[in-house]
Parts: sequence; C-alpha cells; structure tokens
Amino acid sequence: MVRFAIQVTIVFLVVFFALKKGGRPERHVAIVLFGMLAAVIGQALIRGHWTQYDDIPWFRVAIDVVAFAIVLAIALRADRWWPLWVGSVLLLSVLAHLLRIVHAEIPPLVYAIMERWPFMIATVITGLGTYLHARRERIASRN
Repeated sequence: MVRFAIQVTIVFLVVFFALKKGGRPERHVAIVLFGMLAAVIGQALIRGHWTQYDDIPWFRVAIDVVAFAIVLAIALRADRWWPLWVGSVLLLSVLAHLLRIVHAEIPPLVYAIMERWPFMIATVITGLGTYLHARRERIASRN
C-alpha cells in the first residue's frame, strides 16, 4: 500500500506541475494519466478489491487501449519528442494485455509488472517533458 501511495503522490505532483508549467501536450497527457489513475481507483472502490491478475482485467484493458489512443493522437499533433515515448510505453501495457488475451503463458506477477510499470514510466517521462518545456520557456523569456 505504501508503494501505491507513493505512486499516487508522484502522479499528483506531475499533474500539478504539468497544469502549472506545461504547454498543451504536457497538460493533456497529464490529464490522461490522472484519468487512468482515477478510473482504476474508482473501479477498485466500487468492486471492493484491486485487480487480480489470474484472469484478464477487461476494465484495465479498456483503460490502457483508450489512453494509448488518446496519447497517440496528442503525440502526433505535438511538436515535442516525449509524447511519442509516452505512447510507446503505454503500447507496452496494451501488448501485455494482448499477450494475455491470446493465451500466452505469462505468470500473473510478470503480467502485473508488464501492465503497471509502463504507467509509472509514462508518468516520469511526462514530468521530464514538462520540466524541459518549462526550462525552455524560462530561457526563451530571458532573451
């Protein structure tokens, strides 16, 4: 539970930073990541338990596919490199679901890692992209 609290804190910090200092791509991707987190928490509160990885978590599959599609659309319109990286990382979780759907022999722990870690990597990349954008804006305003 401590790890989850740290993850939520990092997501909130990145979202706040992106909304405060980021441009349009930073804000949009941060909102997508926040929406993913809110949907998973909401589903867990409604169902009364977190995802079990013995079976295919269809709700999380839907969240990951929709988030990937939205981030891909943002990345194709943005004039920055990092949204493509976020889209690539989110594609990893979509592919993890696809492997599970086609009955690839993936242990539940490996599936959980393949499904969860891309979200955290996407959060870190979004924070980095927001920092670089804010720095670029600060340098440009000095000149």
